[in-house]
Amino acid sequence: MEKQGKSPLPEQTLIKRDPIQWSLESGNHDWYRQLLEHSRDLLFIHDLQGRLLSVNPAFARLLGYSVEEMLQIPMREIIAPEFRGQFDWYLPQIERDGDADGLMIVVARSGERRIWKYDNTLQTAGIAPPIVFGLAHDITEQKRAEDRILQYEKAMEGLEEMIAVVDRDYLYVIANRAFLKYRNITSEQLIGRHIAEIVNPGVFESVIKDKLDESFQGKIIRYEMRYTYPDLGERDLSISYFPIEEQGRIDRVACVLHDITECKRIEEDLRQAKEKLAEEKCYLEQEIDTELGFEQIVGKSAPLKEVMEQVGKVAASDASVLLLGETGTGKELVARALHRLSRRAGASFIKMNCAAIPSGLLESELFGYEKGAFTGAISRKHGRLELADKGTLFLDEIGEIPLALQPKLLRVLQDQEFERLGGTQTLKVDFRLIAATNRDLADSVRKKEFRSDLYYRLNVFPVRVPPLRERHEDIRLLVEHFVQKFAKRMSKKITSIPRKTMDALKHWEWPGNVRELENFVERSVILTHGSVLAAPLGELRPPFEVGVSETLEAAEREQILRALQASHGQIGGSRGAAVRLGLKRTTLQSKLKQMRIDRRPPPAGH
Repeated sequence: MEKQGKSPLPEQTLIKRDPIQWSLESGNHDWYRQLLEHSRDLLFIHDLQGRLLSVNPAFARLLGYSVEEMLQIPMREIIAPEFRGQFDWYLPQIERDGDADGLMIVVARSGERRIWKYDNTLQTAGIAPPIVFGLAHDITEQKRAEDRILQYEKAMEGLEEMIAVVDRDYLYVIANRAFLKYRNITSEQLIGRHIAEIVNPGVFESVIKDKLDESFQGKIIRYEMRYTYPDLGERDLSISYFPIEEQGRIDRVACVLHDITECKRIEEDLRQAKEKLAEEKCYLEQEIDTELGFEQIVGKSAPLKEVMEQVGKVAASDASVLLLGETGTGKELVARALHRLSRRAGASFIKMNCAAIPSGLLESELFGYEKGAFTGAISRKHGRLELADKGTLFLDEIGEIPLALQPKLLRVLQDQEFERLGGTQTLKVDFRLIAATNRDLADSVRKKEFRSDLYYRLNVFPVRVPPLRERHEDIRLLVEHFVQKFAKRMSKKITSIPRKTMDALKHWEWPGNVRELENFVERSVILTHGSVLAAPLGELRPPFEVGVSETLEAAEREQILRALQASHGQIGGSRGAAVRLGLKRTTLQSKLKQMRIDRRPPPAGH
């Protein structure tokens, strides 16, 4: 039974599904007009000759015309010239096949070109002549966006930077070739996967996860981190996050990565080189007075000529040289001459006096140390071994090196490598070693005070530097040299040296050798007030001659003071005060403390 109040629709209306045909046959033109006017789609009707029969307002408005104007313009005229041939082919196609779809470029009244995607159907049932019902969508902006994306993707492919984009669900949506290559993964293996599957989950939670929060809207986040990859190991990365907004909210995040491991290594190398240069500068500034004071070796005696001949022969090689001789004979001067004649002359000459540095500090001075290696190590320090790289290392008084340190020095000499204190990195060095001692190292080896293997490694080319008592003929030259040196420094003009003075100086044994002579001449220049050198010859008496003393303690004190003066304050060693007094080094140190005697040499004539 039919419901009351409603008229039954014609039977043909129920079986006609096409709205155009239904509207034409049923006379329901108002319904069709409302559909055309209010639809956002581009709706139109044209015949098989290409004449527009009907368009909706959206169609006309997009092209810049009124509906009435559009119906006066042949359809072919609104199509871009390069597509008109396709349009001529389209008309017989739709007549033959009954439908057609594709892309078409149309030209608006302003001349702007628009891209339309159309899907048209031929209507023939009950209609004569047949007409075409068209439905189109303007995809101009979409195509432009796609073209921009393609351009961006092409640009991304050519960049060395690694770029990846994730969506709000942290799924990869884009990754360029550099990123894929670095991670050794294909696009198919990456796109659509969660970022935590590729990145360490802990890093994802602590670093990446919050980058999509609204608090980061409009911000660019940059930072550096050290990341450990399963296949690449530990790498330094520079990372930048660029939030991508869509309709006022963060929709995606672009990530740009740089592997800066090599840059960090270079920076560290440069920093270390800068530190090393600063330390070398500081060291050389401390040494410059010494070096300038020994510009040349003064003398022409046969023993000295023999030494220089040996130096000339060994200088060209990189063989270790062991300088033997008493304190004050000029072993350092010979070492510097050897360096200047070698192929390493353009590099550093680094000196370390093993007797002048406390034994507890010798290792850190020689090898250097890392920050935190021990209490007080607040920064990294380069040792003398590093400072001497490509140059010459001169170890004076090498016989004073503790037994515990000798194996480490031996390893450096054999392998040319070492580690800083507190460090794990093995450092390679290339230096030429010159060692000096006033001790009988062979005797020390017999007494188990010096390692035999280190001794033989040092004793490749021994050179004995003669004491001044074997070079009496050089004393005049040395005296004249030192007089001019100190007179110039003190702005004095000394033109002559009395014969009596020179004879006395020639006949003195000079137990302190050249250093003692130099100090004596300096005192003489200080005491001189005219042009003739006034030397305090009264000082030239045996160092152990004890004057009249009121008490035994005073006599002992005076004898110790004279021994210190003769040894220039040196306690140990073969020419030290302890040996001169026939005491053990520790015994003499105890007496010095008890008598409150400064170990520095007392003033002349004490």
